[in-house]
Amino acid sequence: MLFLILLLFFPLSLFAQVFIMSNYPLRKSNMERVINERNYRDMVDIIRKIEDVKDVYLMESEEGIYIYVERLPIIRSIHIKGNVALIREEILSYLGFYEGMPVRGPEFKDLDVEERVKRLYMDRGFLDASVGVTLIKDEDGYIDLYIGIDEGPVYFTDEGVYRGASYPSSVLDESIGLVRGRVVKESFFRESVFQLQDFYIREGFWDSFVYYEGLGKLRLSRPFYHVLMPGDREIRRKPLKFLGSLSEGISNLFSHPIATFRAITGRGFIARPVFQIIEGRRYKINSEGASFFTEKELTAISGLQSKGVDPFSLEEARENIIRAYQKKGFFDVKVEYEMTEYTINFKIQEGDRYKILGEGFDGQFYDEDVLEKILKSKLEKLYKEGYTLADGRLKREVLRDKKEVKVEFDINPGKRQILKDVKYEGENKDIKELFSKYRDKLPAIFNTNLIEAINIDLQNYFLKKGLMDGNFDIDVKVQEEGENIFYIYTYKVEEGQVYKLGDTIYYGYEKTSPRELSYMTKRAQNYSQNLDDETLHNMLTSGIFNGVSIDTFVDKEKKVVHRLIQVSEDKRGIFDLSIGYNTEENISLEAFIGLRNLFGAGLSSGLKYRKTGKRELYELSLSDNFLFSSRYWLKSNMFKTYEEHKSYNLDSYGSNLQLGYRITRNTSIGPVFSLLRNEVDGQKYNLRKYGVFLLREFKDDIFSPSRIHYDSVNLSLAEGDARYTRFDLSTFYLIPLPRNFKLSFKVAGGAVWGDAPIFDRFFLGGLRDLRGYSFEEVGQPNGGKYYTFGRLEFIFPLREPFVGVAFGDAGSVSDKPKDLFKNLKADVGLALGVNTPIGPIRLDVAFPFEEKWLNKFKVYLSVGYYY
Repeated sequence: MLFLILLLFFPLSLFAQVFIMSNYPLRKSNMERVINERNYRDMVDIIRKIEDVKDVYLMESEEGIYIYVERLPIIRSIHIKGNVALIREEILSYLGFYEGMPVRGPEFKDLDVEERVKRLYMDRGFLDASVGVTLIKDEDGYIDLYIGIDEGPVYFTDEGVYRGASYPSSVLDESIGLVRGRVVKESFFRESVFQLQDFYIREGFWDSFVYYEGLGKLRLSRPFYHVLMPGDREIRRKPLKFLGSLSEGISNLFSHPIATFRAITGRGFIARPVFQIIEGRRYKINSEGASFFTEKELTAISGLQSKGVDPFSLEEARENIIRAYQKKGFFDVKVEYEMTEYTINFKIQEGDRYKILGEGFDGQFYDEDVLEKILKSKLEKLYKEGYTLADGRLKREVLRDKKEVKVEFDINPGKRQILKDVKYEGENKDIKELFSKYRDKLPAIFNTNLIEAINIDLQNYFLKKGLMDGNFDIDVKVQEEGENIFYIYTYKVEEGQVYKLGDTIYYGYEKTSPRELSYMTKRAQNYSQNLDDETLHNMLTSGIFNGVSIDTFVDKEKKVVHRLIQVSEDKRGIFDLSIGYNTEENISLEAFIGLRNLFGAGLSSGLKYRKTGKRELYELSLSDNFLFSSRYWLKSNMFKTYEEHKSYNLDSYGSNLQLGYRITRNTSIGPVFSLLRNEVDGQKYNLRKYGVFLLREFKDDIFSPSRIHYDSVNLSLAEGDARYTRFDLSTFYLIPLPRNFKLSFKVAGGAVWGDAPIFDRFFLGGLRDLRGYSFEEVGQPNGGKYYTFGRLEFIFPLREPFVGVAFGDAGSVSDKPKDLFKNLKADVGLALGVNTPIGPIRLDVAFPFEEKWLNKFKVYLSVGYYY
């Protein structure tokens, strides 16, 4: 009997089992653990938001609750072969494809992948490229995409072919911006039809028609030197374009070395854009009696260029000319026209130009454009004074007998609109603080932007605190006093209940363990937007994922917020090979091979080799960005290194262990332990180092930062064959400025106490610090126990892709702190940088603050990044 009563009051679904089915296998998720008979309805809405899902169907029966998920096909793998000039990432970016991308039905089938890839290659100069595409879809709804490419040769641009044109090709080349020697971009010439059409219209061919036929391909029979310095005729008139031309020639050499060499030896390929031009009749406007406007100005005023020539457009052109004259004060103007063959003759009797009477303009010629600008400036001045509702118009009375125009600015300023105060009725300290920063600016001229900013801040506050029902009402009180209208906004805020954090669904992980995901996920009893921000930051900086999205779902009935976290795992294997050069260490070679997310636990390992003219490094590393929690991280390595210094050579091998605790998102503190074996010029040092560090790293964008803050403090104690203490401090800031200018500065310092070996003492000089001095020149011969260093760089853009740098360095090394600023060394200099396909190239010239400083300058050339 009791069981029957319970059935009456409780639905069957409370005791039913939930089954999840799908047309194709779903990616790994925790849905089966999270979804149950109590929350399945809310979860259905969440599942619909998953990127892979097309739709979700729900069926309830006595046997159970069935959730059927219709999953989209997914690109499992993309195989590209034959691409040499274009990297895989560039091709995929152009196509908009990526491995793991869900495909929305027929849209993918209808895409002509082959044609799109071919179009990409044609825009990169590979006009003969051939492409083959194969799509294979298996029974689990996964697609394997195969793209085969035969690139063919690179074509460079030569002068255009203009069939039917009466103008020299050089003139028409300039009109479309054609640059001889540049790698062909087919889409550029397809779009050049409009520039060529505009040119002919400006020249009077108003009935002309321009058609782009395609590219004419030719094999060279003589050297084509334009590839070394692509340019047009403007380079003669604008010498600064020489830098851009030279840069493009360098780019040709590095991007297409074989094609460039073949072009300059007369064995390469060029292409010429071919246009078919029907010039038609050339119209000309003659003006008889016109002295105020030129014929070119009258042509533009007439509007015939865009409308063509017929009786209606000619009459409209006459009216346009009359209006233009009247706006300039010629109120007695008379205009007639006649057409002889293709020449339109306007007979103009300008008459007298009327003068202004009134408004302080007595005696000046009437010019409506000038008067409208004055009216506009008067109104803008009133707006700035608070008369934001002011309006006005220009009143004129033409006095034909006096050849004058009586002018009056009819302006109604209205009343000054003043925002007197914004009030908050309530006791919440956070909201009071929010309002106080706005109240400090009041009273002020009424500006709706300020009110909108308050409203947005309140909404963000609700989200930040988990007040999903948060709302506010605004009461506006208006007070009129003389010329002023005062507005007082009073906010009544209803915070509502703080929502609890509900369930979290993870979707899309393959190798990562749910436990590791939980370490990265910020949780609390109550929901706040900060939890999502911290979780997103943790996952993107983990090195495991190349994509993360977080969606929230508000259950207003139960006062909870559920989360859907979709992740896309990056490839586990890493291989990187880079080559660089600088005048201090000559050629550098670096190779790295690694594996991410070992055992799905977030561990990363790597093997690194680096060789320069002065250093050689072997390193095996192991790290975990989230060690059993979002608070802890671990870095460890084993290494063997050889370094050549100015006064000693160092062989070293050993291991380091660093454990970090995140105080905040960007700041960590923790211990460091090292076991080291060092050999300096035959003398061996076995050392144990115990230390502590404080580290702060901030980037305004994880992937492409424009603002960087880096602060590091290290204190270590060495024991073993030597006993000493070492302290290091380093700060680096990169600050963006307006108009693409940048400012960077670095401040560093250090000290050692005790009998420190030479390799743990300090030297300055060279490319990385005091550039006005030779490598490790400052501090010779045995190094110092104390040092200080500072650098300031001002980075300014030149013509793309060049940048300029003005810099200054200062530093000192000594055995006593009081002597640091007695022996201060400094330098100033300039640098020129250029971004190339192989990385940045930079030339630094530094002058030390020494006697005969002009003879002691230092020059550094670097290719690639250096730190």
